[in-house]
Amino acid sequence: MTPSLTESALGSFFAAASSEFTLAAERVGVVERALRFGDRAVRLRFAGAELADLLLPTFGDRAGPAEVCATIDLWEERACPGPVAKYPWAFADIGPGGLVRDDGDRRVFAVHETGSGALTLVDLDRRALLHRVPERGAVRWWERAAPLRSALYWALGDERRHLVHAGAIGDPRGCALIAGASGSGKTTVALAGLCHGLLYIADDYLLLDTSREPTACSIYGVAKLDAGHQRRFPKLAADLRHPPAAEAEQKAVLDVSRLMPDSMREALPVRAVVVPRITGGRSRLRHVSAGAAMLALAPSTVLQQPFGGGEVVASLADVVREVPCFALDVGDDVAVLAALVQETLGC
Repeated sequence: MTPSLTESALGSFFAAASSEFTLAAERVGVVERALRFGDRAVRLRFAGAELADLLLPTFGDRAGPAEVCATIDLWEERACPGPVAKYPWAFADIGPGGLVRDDGDRRVFAVHETGSGALTLVDLDRRALLHRVPERGAVRWWERAAPLRSALYWALGDERRHLVHAGAIGDPRGCALIAGASGSGKTTVALAGLCHGLLYIADDYLLLDTSREPTACSIYGVAKLDAGHQRRFPKLAADLRHPPAAEAEQKAVLDVSRLMPDSMREALPVRAVVVPRITGGRSRLRHVSAGAAMLALAPSTVLQQPFGGGEVVASLADVVREVPCFALDVGDDVAVLAALVQETLGC
């Protein structure tokens, strides 16, 4: 379908939405936090404390000095004293991942999440982002467990830094990047490491920095457990935050940064790539080619963040060529899983 939006339409809408945030902030006040991710920081400015209280805990403690690379203004529609700005696009203009099709403008982007009604606007030249939700009760459980993914994609990303759909666990030497689509065993391997002395970066999403040596940086200070994980890791089940009854099919959340702070790490160099496959029985580890690891890493990342021009693929290719890659049959003994991952760090 031919895009119907012009540069001026998106730019005008960004300006109107930015004014809307200003009015909301004047009405309910501003809560401001700077969150550090690796060597960069993002400034979040919330209109009112309620949305801040909903989203900030998932990130954990990220205070500390770092260069602020972008600002995200966040507010609820109901905080606005008047009518909210109306979208200048039609439903047919919304593409994969909620990205709004335009006429080729590379300055202003819009992501419209039709399920929740959340809206993310990005002005790349100014490194300014806006995030509006109808009201905090409309924020889905999975969005609370991994908030602002679309916004952070642009706020943190560049040609050498990318949000990647992967987990990472390790030890003081570095970490193994755990690659695979949803259901492949990433969380099982990450939790096995967490329960048996390894350091935790992520189970699902992380920031991959290849500006120097490949480094996995945490984004969220949590892990997400489905019913199977809760049965397999009963010691963790008592400390979970469970979704509301209306969203009972969603995963529960373990606040790793608060409950297990000594296990949480902000960043570790990548020493290996591990591709898990749930098999049951005995766990086994074997070398695989860089191409096989790439097939586990790239498709799910590109599918879940279909906003770029494929820049992430080049960075992932650099990583799998630089470090050893392994396939891991995920068996029944979680202690063995942790030991096998640790084995890859010394190869």
